[in-house]
Amino acid sequence: MRIRHIGGIGDFGKLALLRHLMQGRRLAVCPYLTGANDEVKDFDKHFDYLRRPDEFRHLAPDLFDQLVEIVSGRTVADPLAALQTSKVLENAIFLRHEVPKQTSLRPLWAERLVNSVSGANLVFLDPDNGIQGKRLTNRHVALAEIAALRLKGRVLIIGHHQSGRKAEVKYLADQMKDLGYNLVEIVRLRLVASCLYVILDQDEGMAEATARFVRKWGGWAKSYRF
Repeated sequence: MRIRHIGGIGDFGKLALLRHLMQGRRLAVCPYLTGANDEVKDFDKHFDYLRRPDEFRHLAPDLFDQLVEIVSGRTVADPLAALQTSKVLENAIFLRHEVPKQTSLRPLWAERLVNSVSGANLVFLDPDNGIQGKRLTNRHVALAEIAALRLKGRVLIIGHHQSGRKAEVKYLADQMKDLGYNLVEIVRLRLVASCLYVILDQDEGMAEATARFVRKWGGWAKSYRF
């Protein structure tokens, strides 16, 4: 999660998807905090949608209005706390464990993560970049963490910023299959940038909810099932 982008158009799509899928579930949100204080490049590009309600508000009216309020108060020192207290995601658990840069410290950090979400049956992992590929940094979700979070009755959703890798959607699905996940759906939201949401172990009810979301968002969204 890029703190400076909270309330931007990427968040609008991401939070709308989570709100749509979390009904009847206990959600835990796990931002992969890095400690970096990245400036928002092209601020208007990410936040201009809030000045275009006729184009975007109908997709998620209540959320749109809440994000207008959050962004208008961007002088607050802790945008993530503002997001949490806004109840945009109702009573979701928000974890705030900074990801260590040293890979040797990752297993202990991951163990703490797994223990912290033990009561959640919907877990969202929100890294800066996405799922581990050829390299693992604190801006990536480790494949081992995805495996460790698997639990009967739990749905796992992982955000992944599309990198331009050839056949990236299929590559991600194959990674998840290799971890033992048989039910893989990937939703692509193409707003300012293209972001993929990898949904693992969803049941029939959530699969139907995902399909409704994609239909509502029209040309902004596309779904792939494997």
